[in-house]
Amino acid sequence: MGSFLPSLLFFCLFSSSIASGVQVSTLPREVGIVPLKLPAFAEVYRSHDESLPYADQFTLYISTFNPFAFLKTDAVYYVKSPGRYLNNLTSLPVAMLSKTAFWPNNPDLLPAGVVPGYEGVVQTSGFLVPTKTKGKLQLFNMNADEPGQTVLNIASADEKDYAYHRVLWKDMDGDGDLDAVTARFHNANKEQSFAWLENPGLPVDGWKQHEIYKNGPDVSFRNVQLKSNSVDMDCFVTAELWHERAAVYCVPINAQGGWNNPDNIKTRVIDDSVGQAFDLLIEDFDNDGRVDFLLTAFNNSRDAMTGNVFIYQIPDDLFEGEWVRHVIADQFVPSKGNNKMSPGTPKSFYPSKAYAEEKVDGRPHRSWIALSGDDDGHFYVLRPTTDHQGDWSPYEKAVLLATGAETAGTMAVGDVDGDGYTDMFLSGYSANKVFVYTYKP
Repeated sequence: MGSFLPSLLFFCLFSSSIASGVQVSTLPREVGIVPLKLPAFAEVYRSHDESLPYADQFTLYISTFNPFAFLKTDAVYYVKSPGRYLNNLTSLPVAMLSKTAFWPNNPDLLPAGVVPGYEGVVQTSGFLVPTKTKGKLQLFNMNADEPGQTVLNIASADEKDYAYHRVLWKDMDGDGDLDAVTARFHNANKEQSFAWLENPGLPVDGWKQHEIYKNGPDVSFRNVQLKSNSVDMDCFVTAELWHERAAVYCVPINAQGGWNNPDNIKTRVIDDSVGQAFDLLIEDFDNDGRVDFLLTAFNNSRDAMTGNVFIYQIPDDLFEGEWVRHVIADQFVPSKGNNKMSPGTPKSFYPSKAYAEEKVDGRPHRSWIALSGDDDGHFYVLRPTTDHQGDWSPYEKAVLLATGAETAGTMAVGDVDGDGYTDMFLSGYSANKVFVYTYKP
């Protein structure tokens, strides 16, 4: 079992240049540990049904995968109302949602109304490990009595094996319903495909597929509306693992044919010097009224072999202007071995509702970043050292948890019990444990 930080660290206040009346610790308090084999991706989502008691509006999802279980499917688990069990984790009702796909990746949100009668998750899957290359996009209705029996695979019309990591929902054809936008890859770094699957408005498998861009986005992407020289653009900002770059793909809003007309698509490589791009966030990180681009990446060159967290300022001219890069955290070093990288997935958050709502000199605080170290086996909290606009000083990099094992998965973050404090569920993949934390003192 891995070692843990001394308990004193969970209560001490780290030094910060930010004046605040709401005093919060950089690191949350440990609640407990839940044994689970190979927990990888974790998410917590809130139902649209606000008539439910607050704690019952949330469901926690955790996917698992075993690279050595050849030809065997892997399990996805869920926990309804996890906030009701923070004081008694031994009673946490972990249930299996499904074991019908190879290498489940991120459980992404399936909003109510995308498919009639459905609300829950779309479970992505597939990777490059032999016998695990055939991914799926499985929809599960979590309002059903037996949600595991409601599965639809909207990617069943694939003509080859694709690995999927993310799905966003967007009306791509103007018919009023939400379609599935995804990035995928086939045969490792040899073929990528950015595509959307057309929503038929029925709970059926095998949605019609449309390719947006070939050999571009492959794993992580976000959708955002931006301006370029005063022209309104609909954009996908991407972290491209196999191309080892960050890029942006845009079409002018209201352009005839939209994303379905290749002539509308304008592209730009933002940065091809980052190494293996892992994941990204799009957010106004310094609260200046303009969104920024956060990227995690691992430089695997012989002279570097370290990971970084970057924030880019997005220029007025998306395609000719400079995306100014700032390093907010660095020196992430994975454990020894092949095919290792660090850091991994970032998620922005506030430690408490009071801190999120507080203003100092009329300005809100910047959000913090929860960060998986991935193949360094750690979890981190990145805390801004300033709230000033345009000041991109490095963030305070605090180790939340050293799992003592080789690889850390992702984390689910949110206030799941309504006490005004953020809770965290950390997937200790190689440690075979889910670590639970809260910012409640």
